[in-house]
Amino acid sequence: MRDLFIVGAGGFGREAVWTIERINRASQQPLWNVIGFADDDPKKATGNFEGYPMLGSAEKASKDSPGASVFIAVGDNKIRAEIYKRLRGHDFPALIDPSAQVSPTTEFKHGTFIAPEAVVSVGTEIGKFVIINARAGVGHDTSVGDFANIAPGVSLSGHTTIEEGVFMGTNSCTAPGMKVGAYAVVACGTPVLKNVEAGSTLSPFGTLKV
Repeated sequence: MRDLFIVGAGGFGREAVWTIERINRASQQPLWNVIGFADDDPKKATGNFEGYPMLGSAEKASKDSPGASVFIAVGDNKIRAEIYKRLRGHDFPALIDPSAQVSPTTEFKHGTFIAPEAVVSVGTEIGKFVIINARAGVGHDTSVGDFANIAPGVSLSGHTTIEEGVFMGTNSCTAPGMKVGAYAVVACGTPVLKNVEAGSTLSPFGTLKV
């Protein structure tokens, strides 16, 4: 087994350790030894979370366990990217829930999370530290950029391009061939029927530049 600590003692952290436990149970031999959680909130420096010890800040956990793998369970895309920069030098594995359906032709990078019952189709490219949440569907020949967050129930049609840092809200969807620009936000339940500019917010009320 490989030692691993999780950065982020919150909802995403709970989901991550649940998936790790499911991966271990589904494997012939357990793959991961979760040594604990790290969190930069001083109130979470000690004690336990989900039955695992708190290890202090991300930097402290990194210093104390330099050979451990790290999973960054922080939903905010910009903060996730910033933590990655601070902890470079560790191994950042991708976590794929055993119930997810992922094509063998899919390419994905380190730090990515593919949640229970997500479906990732053929010919897709998934960047680093991407979140593909529960029951989300990624259509064929789609590209999802680094640090993007695809919320539960999202449906990305084929040939969609999701650029870096995009947030696709719960149950939003794209028509085939659409492009969502870097760090844009698509509100919950919103269909993307034309390309979305970088840094903008698309909601049922229209597109706002932020």
